[in-house]
Amino acid sequence: MSLRSVVLAAVLIAAAVTGPGLAAAEQQATVSEDSLPLHADEQQVVTGETTLEAGTEITVRIKSANASNPFLSQRQVRVQPNGTFVAQFDMSHMPANISYELSAHVDGDTLFERTETIAPCDGDCTDTVPETATPKQTDDGENTVTVSQGDTAEIPVSMTDGGTKTLSVGSEATNYRINATVSDDDSDGEVLVLFDTAVAGTDGATLRVADDGDSLTVTESEPDLPSTLDPAAYPYRVFDGQSTDGTPTVGRLIIEANGTANEQFEVEESADFGLEEPVVKGRQGETARIHIVLATADAATISIGNPEINYEINATVRDGNGDDRVALLFDTTAAGHDEPTLETVADADAVAVESGSEVALDSQLDAGTYDLSLYRGTEMDGRPDTVGTLLITDGNTTSTDASSDGVDSVTGETSAPQQSQAGDLGISAGALAVGGILAIVGVGICLRSVMN
Repeated sequence: MSLRSVVLAAVLIAAAVTGPGLAAAEQQATVSEDSLPLHADEQQVVTGETTLEAGTEITVRIKSANASNPFLSQRQVRVQPNGTFVAQFDMSHMPANISYELSAHVDGDTLFERTETIAPCDGDCTDTVPETATPKQTDDGENTVTVSQGDTAEIPVSMTDGGTKTLSVGSEATNYRINATVSDDDSDGEVLVLFDTAVAGTDGATLRVADDGDSLTVTESEPDLPSTLDPAAYPYRVFDGQSTDGTPTVGRLIIEANGTANEQFEVEESADFGLEEPVVKGRQGETARIHIVLATADAATISIGNPEINYEINATVRDGNGDDRVALLFDTTAAGHDEPTLETVADADAVAVESGSEVALDSQLDAGTYDLSLYRGTEMDGRPDTVGTLLITDGNTTSTDASSDGVDSVTGETSAPQQSQAGDLGISAGALAVGGILAIVGVGICLRSVMN
């Protein structure tokens, strides 16, 4: 059997085992920004939303990001009927101004992971534990509406109580939401809402009513999408009145995958100025990649680190190939030394390091968290337009000897260096060969296990 046949067989077996792919798509969660920051005090509450079914047990974990101040605290919580979760922590014994990793896990899968900083408490910082209301259920239990990607779903809204109701489809956890008020103008006790998955995220009418005798008004616009709405389970909630206050009736809209749904979906991609990823990860001795969206800006100025942690570098980046983006490479080995620390992936893009801004180091860059501050334009005036975190983990590499530098800062401007794609990836031919062999062995083990 050829290698191509082996790989194809592995893919088919995986597809048969995992099904249509909804299980992985459903396992999503997000943290409510209102519950952050967490303070060095008792009763700190983390809240959020998830697409997991009610009753699913989630592990919410707080772990120190720096080995010099180790701490770990975790709570087992259950998803509430309205799709939310609440985790309480006692952080009074944890030091302030220390970075930590906030994450959530279910069945070995990571739902989210982000780096935050414990805020100092100057007074009463005790969080209020939100009350969990039990959603109302219809006579048939939880509503489940299933539709193929690209088709139109029918969501029934019971109007037996009369008046006006608010329908909310999606959540922060699914990165999609649209709200609308519906009215039973013909007084037949129900409004059938049509949800067009083919135009969701475009200028088209995603929501409309099936009966001309009813009416619908969108009250919270949906986000713009670059492609057809992803196949997943999207919660929907029905509230009494014209707001999302009170106890809702809940349901699920399940969109199943359709391989041809994206063929005629054309939406002009739009992006806001800022960092594509709030947390950028890298390892000592390796190169981290920072993706910057310039949008309509001619240039952006980025600051990495700060004087308090004894490392900082400032630079201005410009887009040269017209894609409104710059992929910036941060070389952890060169940081603080005479070699260029910052380079651009695309040859046409450019980066210029501010003269004298980089702090010199007598060893390799320490593992830890480094601030990312991004400013629109070529100046760092006032508050940054967006902020993020560069997380450098321990690479167990040999420290670079730079004691001969004998200076306080690295000076000189750095223009965009020329670097090939192979160099960007940092993969040698030997590594590719070894990787290919390991991949073949892995596929063989997988197939043998399945056959047994």
